[in-house]
Amino acid sequence: MSTSKILEKWRAQQQFIRFIDGNTNNNTLQNLEWITIKEAMQHFDDWVFDWDMDLTKKEKKMVLNPEWRAGLFFR
Repeated sequence: MSTSKILEKWRAQQQFIRFIDGNTNNNTLQNLEWITIKEAMQHFDDWVFDWDMDLTKKEKKMVLNPEWRAGLFFR
C-alpha cells in the first residue's frame, strides 16, 4: 500500500465525477460534474465524488486519513 500506487490509479482515471446533490444514485447529467484531482482533494469533506474507484480496501483507508491527504500536493 503506497501513496504512489493510489496516485498512479487516480492519474490513470484523470478526473473524478462529482455528484452535485450528493446522491451517488442520481446519475442525471445535471447532477454530474467532471472535477480534477486537485479540486477533489480540496473538497474531500464537502463534496461527494468517485475517489474510491479502483482502490483496494487498504488504499481507501489510507485516503480517508486527513493527515495523509494533507501531505498531497497538486499543481
